[in-house]
Amino acid sequence: KKGKKQDAKSAGYPDSPDMDEEDQLLDAAVAEVATSSAPGEQDLCGSCVFSMSKAFFSADREQKSLFGKMKMPKGKAQKAEIRKSAVKHRGVHEGHFAHYRRLFLVEPASEENWGRPEGCAEMVPEAGEVLFAVRDTREYEMARAEFAGAAMLHDPNEVNAFLMDHPFCVEALFVLSDICRQSGQHQDAFQLLRRAAYAMECSFHGSFSPFQETRLDFQRGDAATSLHWPRVRLRLKEEESWPGWPWLAVLWAYMLGLATQGLPRTALEVCKLVLAMTLPRDPLHALVHLDFFCLRAQEYSLLVNIAEGFDLPCSLPDKTILRLDCAMPNFAYSTALALHFLKSGGRQATKNTDEGSAISTVSVEDLTQSCWVRQQFQEDGPSRSHVALMRAMLLFPRTLRPILQELSISLVTAPAGSPYSTPWQQLLEKSPFAPHTHKVHQQHSRIQSLVSEAFVHRCAALFRGEGTLRWLHACAGRLTQMCESSLFDQELMQARKSWSEAELGIGEAFSKDYQEFNTLEVEGERKPPAPLERAFNSWVGGSQAPSPGPGPAVPDSEEAQLQRALRLSEALAEASERRRLVEEQDAEFQASLAADRAREAEGEPEAQDVSAGAVAQLEAMGFPKDAAQQALQNAGGDVAEAVSLLTG
Repeated sequence: KKGKKQDAKSAGYPDSPDMDEEDQLLDAAVAEVATSSAPGEQDLCGSCVFSMSKAFFSADREQKSLFGKMKMPKGKAQKAEIRKSAVKHRGVHEGHFAHYRRLFLVEPASEENWGRPEGCAEMVPEAGEVLFAVRDTREYEMARAEFAGAAMLHDPNEVNAFLMDHPFCVEALFVLSDICRQSGQHQDAFQLLRRAAYAMECSFHGSFSPFQETRLDFQRGDAATSLHWPRVRLRLKEEESWPGWPWLAVLWAYMLGLATQGLPRTALEVCKLVLAMTLPRDPLHALVHLDFFCLRAQEYSLLVNIAEGFDLPCSLPDKTILRLDCAMPNFAYSTALALHFLKSGGRQATKNTDEGSAISTVSVEDLTQSCWVRQQFQEDGPSRSHVALMRAMLLFPRTLRPILQELSISLVTAPAGSPYSTPWQQLLEKSPFAPHTHKVHQQHSRIQSLVSEAFVHRCAALFRGEGTLRWLHACAGRLTQMCESSLFDQELMQARKSWSEAELGIGEAFSKDYQEFNTLEVEGERKPPAPLERAFNSWVGGSQAPSPGPGPAVPDSEEAQLQRALRLSEALAEASERRRLVEEQDAEFQASLAADRAREAEGEPEAQDVSAGAVAQLEAMGFPKDAAQQALQNAGGDVAEAVSLLTG
């Protein structure tokens, strides 16, 4: 075994199967130590669903698991070249080992050889709290001011030239990455994001760690409770100039870049990090992406655990709904879908299930008593996915029709094999799906509607398949049947009414961060969340809005918006004028250069510039203008020589 490890290392490959096993054991040991508590405390302290593992942050690891390990080349010459390269790379890294060993977000390749970044913001722990603040440094302020001047020109070449002097400026790397992405250079864009993530990670404080958890004490109504939470919480600020926004922008773009690269499990781990850093706020709208990453990575059990075991590191009033599958429509339907895939064997499985017998065991109590219960659903019976889907339909009935429309499902028929023969259209005209029977949340219905629209756009295709559509129809049929029953209708209506009036644990994020949520954030355009967009504009446009102060962000007045638009317009006009002048000067230079080359080819003497003042001086002496110009031209602009030529 030892020989295998040495062979793998000498070949220049960073990991071997044995090393992967050791990494897993080490991560498990670290997690056990980090979450250990004193005797008698374990039962009273809740676990964190956002616990992270270093192995899952490795993009290389996921690539190997998806595409297999690179095969060893054969031949003595090739093996000798690999050993020589490995020795060289090992020597390159020896000077940076102490610097690299704490990295978890980005693993620098041997040829990258990145040094320790300079001119970055710094992270400091706040006294008395397990919170970290991001603040300016003098070097960072100077680099940022210099970058603002380069960004004002709106020229990628200027940004690239700036990066030659400041290779780890996070804002510049993010801006240039976005330019590359929009021009179709996706691999270059991702590499720039990797360097930005590396620069950010090198600025983390020594006690900042996603793999160590700290016990936090809070109030739930009148009762005291405790929770383990990773040591990564940030003190968020609203100001656009806050140096933490570039870091969050890089994490957001890096997370989506990993997903675009086909690495959803690594993107999922970065998404968990973002949420652990920002909750109970969610300025990056990471909760809209989390369930999608889980489904793409086929982490169905993890998705169920997060949705049902979700908790927050803050005090909340009694009877607050913490469960994500009861607060957000994307988690409600994604959790049900994950349970269905776990039962049926996955999305591609052809296993047939008896929907009729499974759904007959679902009771009203199953649908109405779990929203306020945080503990995970422990029973794995055949009806568990049916309960989850029927609860999703009961709380968010407006999501079903858009799913069917996105799949182009005929509404005049029922899926073959469903225990209910009622066509889709008739089901959608009954309670709870009929518009006049909808019971929406009193405070957050608009946000939930937008989140539902984003979920349908991105995840509706996962409901395609005969077995899944049959399950969907069976649950809808059973739910309408229960709502029409005089025995169950009042109980279901009361449960929906209590839910619509309840406080949501994620309510603070909805109120402060999701008011400007746009469904374009989950589409191909990858529109950044509003806080990142404002921060981005402040870097590029050079305009900064007044700080709103503590508390939620206050929308700008029309006058402030107009002034900002005028400043941006003036900056754009100034940059355009500078660009025009540079282009004119370049054109004149190129034309002059071409003329000089043409004269040299013909053997003509090089033309000399003749000043108007010298011509006027000769004209005042009584010489004709044309003769004066010719004489000055022949004399190389020398007035005395021109006079001697004219009088000679």
